[in-house]
Amino acid sequence: MAAYAGLAFLSFLWGSSFLLIKIASRAFDPFGFALARVGVAAAAMLMTSAVSGKVWPGSRPGLWVKLLALALIGQVIPFMLLAKAATLTTSAEMALMMGAQPIFVFVFGRFLGSSDRWTWLAALGLAIGFAGVGVAFWSPGAGGGAHAVLGRAFALAAGVFYGTGAIISGAATREIGAVRAVTASMTISTLVLGLIGLAFGRLPPPVTLLEIPLGPMLAMGALGVFNTALAYYVYFRLVHDEGPTFASLNNYIAPVIGVIAGAAALAEPVGPSAWVGLALVL
Repeated sequence: MAAYAGLAFLSFLWGSSFLLIKIASRAFDPFGFALARVGVAAAAMLMTSAVSGKVWPGSRPGLWVKLLALALIGQVIPFMLLAKAATLTTSAEMALMMGAQPIFVFVFGRFLGSSDRWTWLAALGLAIGFAGVGVAFWSPGAGGGAHAVLGRAFALAAGVFYGTGAIISGAATREIGAVRAVTASMTISTLVLGLIGLAFGRLPPPVTLLEIPLGPMLAMGALGVFNTALAYYVYFRLVHDEGPTFASLNNYIAPVIGVIAGAAALAEPVGPSAWVGLALVL
């Protein structure tokens, strides 16, 4: 019962995140968005680790390779892809594309050593959900045109990386636990993006940060603390306790929350094909 409660809570956090992504992307480019998101999350997790007495992970080279892979594949790349998607399509359509993640986890797990054991009936259910994502992907959408399709493609690609990251996170949490895994991976993500920003002159001056409107700034703060740091902790715990495929099932619930939030808060129209796709996902 606790596992399903955690899944529902995670679904709420990640379902509502697409609304925050859409709002925050108004003031951040994709690179700055990803850096701010992981930076806020890393700061929150470092403070949590200090208060809880969780020491920094050990110096085993194999562990740090996993954490680096987790940071790049499960956080840096998909965060940038979603930030770009937010400039091209609606938050509702981004949320719908996340419905494909469980099938990616299911497939990738066969090749990456996941301990999940699923029946053909479960595989059929995942395939039907993926079909729903396909229907939503090719729907005319709110904005229509090539830009909307490209935005959905970026969001769908983010789901591919999230799915791979789910498998890697299982290996990391088995070694060091969820708190350390989230703290270390978010810190690594921040350092990697910070170094890239320094190397290519992408870091914004402090005065620019002071000019960010209040709405996007608050959205980024909430996104980093609750929808990233807290959500990843819950997610990694679910991966550790129940397996990556079960944990990724939140992406069959999150689209419902994302569609409703986008329609209610931003008045985003949702086409008939998207509703059909959402029904198949469910």
